[in-house]
Amino acid sequence: MEEEDREFTDKELANASSYPLGASLRAKLNRNEFGEFILKQANGLYKAQHTLGISLNEYALKVSSKYRHANPVSHSTGTSPSKPSDQLTDKSIQAALAAIEIYNKPDFKYREETFSILLINAWESLLKARILQNELEHIEVLYIKDNKNPGGFILSRSGNYRTISIGDAINKVELDPTLKANLFILVELRDNAIHFRNDSPVLNTKLLEIGTASLHSYLEMCKDWFKRDLSKYNFFIMPMSFFHAHEVKSYSVNSESIQTQNLLRYIGNKEKEHPHDPLSAHSISLRLETKFVKSKMLIDPNDPDAISITVDEEDAFKKTFIWECRKDLLPRLSNRYSDFKQTPEFWNLLRQLKKNPKFCRVRYLNTKTKTGVKQEFYNPNIVQELDKHYTKRQ
Repeated sequence: MEEEDREFTDKELANASSYPLGASLRAKLNRNEFGEFILKQANGLYKAQHTLGISLNEYALKVSSKYRHANPVSHSTGTSPSKPSDQLTDKSIQAALAAIEIYNKPDFKYREETFSILLINAWESLLKARILQNELEHIEVLYIKDNKNPGGFILSRSGNYRTISIGDAINKVELDPTLKANLFILVELRDNAIHFRNDSPVLNTKLLEIGTASLHSYLEMCKDWFKRDLSKYNFFIMPMSFFHAHEVKSYSVNSESIQTQNLLRYIGNKEKEHPHDPLSAHSISLRLETKFVKSKMLIDPNDPDAISITVDEEDAFKKTFIWECRKDLLPRLSNRYSDFKQTPEFWNLLRQLKKNPKFCRVRYLNTKTKTGVKQEFYNPNIVQELDKHYTKRQ
């Protein structure tokens, strides 16, 4: 084939070699086990090189695992090789960024529908990347098996391998139940947008809440699965507006179409099944509130260079340190961990954590003079430290 200087398919390679066309040959190609001798092209075909006049011993050396890892091969396209899971993760992040960019456009009539389509595309790529990561980069695990042809896979109209759906990907990856429910809701919204339409004000508002929760989970899973820090991106959506086309609180759901009512009912049932847990990284929906308040940054008119910021300490305390020990912290720890007990070791650990002002603050009855009866209050973030010492319930 190299003498003819032509590209070839994996089927032709199977016919010209002793390898069967099934998963074994495809796995070898995906793992680049033929080293520099067979390179995959951008169009999906293959091309041979450096095979003319080579001895069997030299061939065996260059296809050995030790040699290949020490001498990585570049693709014919000039790009550096990378794992399929990394490629899918990169694609996923770009799809998520595109979803946010579309949503944040000042005036875009197909905003919510496009956002849901792109966000699901991001999740599908991320989930498939996770499957590949778990299956040692064997890309055939993403192909749909052909029951009529044992060992074969179903092809698309163009002759490429068909891959599993987003629903199959969700079920193949071990996910938090709340995240799983959130993704299936997002799939429903995406399907409704593609196959029919989402033109309900109430539905658009729910999509924003569900999408916000899904993006929050997306950041967590990128970090947890692939160690990707997305803080360099402006990963947020901006539902800010001076003019609102509707007031959802007074909007009648009964005026919606039957299809929309069914979808809203489905979402409502899932929200009841998975109530919001402030300790969990995942939620069915998260609501963003936008309001205008007086600025706390004060500029001294007599000194143009002087800028000061005033903070209401009492207000900040009430919003951040919200747990009492007996009433809130201990019951939550019992529900969160399977091996939690109020042993002397626990109280010693808590005593150490209380020294950190990020986790515990003391509030006095007289907040001005800091005298009189005092009480300790905890920040919910303290559980992140306790997670290192106890086993979370499944």
